[in-house]
Amino acid sequence: MPDHQSPRPVCLARRTALAVLLGLVAAAPLAYAQGSTAYPVKPVRFIVPYPAGGGNDDVARILSVKLGEGLGQPVVVENKPGAGGMIAGEYVAKSAPDGYTIMIDHSAIVMHPSLYPSVSYDVKRDLAPVTLAVTLGNNFLVHPAVPAQNIKELIALAKAQPGKLNYSSPGNGSPQHIGMEVFKRMAGVDIMHVPYKGGAPATMAVIAGDVQMILSGTTGLPHVKSGKLRAIATTGEKRSALLPDVPTVAEALPGYTSVTWLGIFVPAKTPAPVIARLHAELVKVLNDEGVRKQLVERNFESVGSTTEAFAKAIDEDMAFYGKVIREAGIKAD
Repeated sequence: MPDHQSPRPVCLARRTALAVLLGLVAAAPLAYAQGSTAYPVKPVRFIVPYPAGGGNDDVARILSVKLGEGLGQPVVVENKPGAGGMIAGEYVAKSAPDGYTIMIDHSAIVMHPSLYPSVSYDVKRDLAPVTLAVTLGNNFLVHPAVPAQNIKELIALAKAQPGKLNYSSPGNGSPQHIGMEVFKRMAGVDIMHVPYKGGAPATMAVIAGDVQMILSGTTGLPHVKSGKLRAIATTGEKRSALLPDVPTVAEALPGYTSVTWLGIFVPAKTPAPVIARLHAELVKVLNDEGVRKQLVERNFESVGSTTEAFAKAIDEDMAFYGKVIREAGIKAD
């Protein structure tokens, strides 16, 4: 064959290969939309921004088993603690947006922009919400020597002794710290804040009598049962299933709640069909009776919101807590 004829088959081959490639690219979204088995084909990493043994870690490990069953692939929990959860947040924000890296984090994530002078990622720009998974109401716990038996009596006691009562928290800028500052403003009381390095030492400070009270999610509950602490109120919109005889703060101080949520995030630009698959499987897990029972035993309430509702909650909480943090002059450790 003459040399001058050789370019034609080569060009045709290139055009054919290009056409096939373009066809595959165009078909990819359609394949996702039609529910093909393209996702997932390997294990999913479930990032927890805090050490093992905490609330986020508990919920992640409860959800991961059933989620893995639904996805047909293992869901492996990985703890990446540090910087108040921001190390994990940055890691996930920079991960490939393919559905193989997901993260559970609590509502402190929307407070970070107001608490820290700089955050290396933007929650709304660099992360995509999947679902608000669970909520956690705090418990208003006091040392047994505190004479107040309920919130009304505590408010009266604090007003009679301004600046004399103290409360502990897991640290400056923690949800419990901010929740207590909201309470102080609404109740018109002056109670001093004593920050600690974590929930366990903050709880032990109340047991020891170093401070008089604490807002606690789960850490203090065993000590209530043992009588070392007394629960005078819960902070959710309704009474806790674990403490049904304990009134809410709102029953004495209308409008007050202090509820922490835990939600699932993926990197921004994760394909919508992948997010939809994760959302559908997570909602199934959160509605599973066995899972709900495990969550209630840890004082969590299963939610499983729509992606849109979670995005709205993020916007609203970022605005609300940002205002509280600025007005109270709160700075993180």
